[in-house]
Amino acid sequence: MLELIALVCGLILCVYLPIEAGKVRRGWVRKSFKGTPEEFRAAYVKQVNYFMWMGVGIGIIDLALAPLNAEGGEWVFNVISAVLWLTVAGIGFYTKGQLAQKPA
Repeated sequence: MLELIALVCGLILCVYLPIEAGKVRRGWVRKSFKGTPEEFRAAYVKQVNYFMWMGVGIGIIDLALAPLNAEGGEWVFNVISAVLWLTVAGIGFYTKGQLAQKPA
C-alpha cells in the first residue's frame, strides 16, 4: 500500500511541479501568501529544493530496498517507484534552474 501511495504522489509531483513553476516564473503568487512576488519566488525555490532532495532520498531508498523484496515480484514496484522519484528530483533540479533565471 505504501508503494502505491509513493507512486501516486510521485506522479502528481511530476505533473504539478512544472505547471506551478511556470506560473511562479510569470509572477503568480498564492492568495494566502503575504509578500511580494520576489519573496514568493524565493520561498517557492526552497520548496522545489525540498522536493528535489526528497526525490533523491526516496529514490535511493527504493533502489536499496528492491533486492530485499525479491520474492513475489515486489521489487518491480520498488524499482518503478525509485525511477519515478528520481524523475521528480530531476524535474525539481530543472525547475530550480528555470526559477533562478530572470522572470519571463
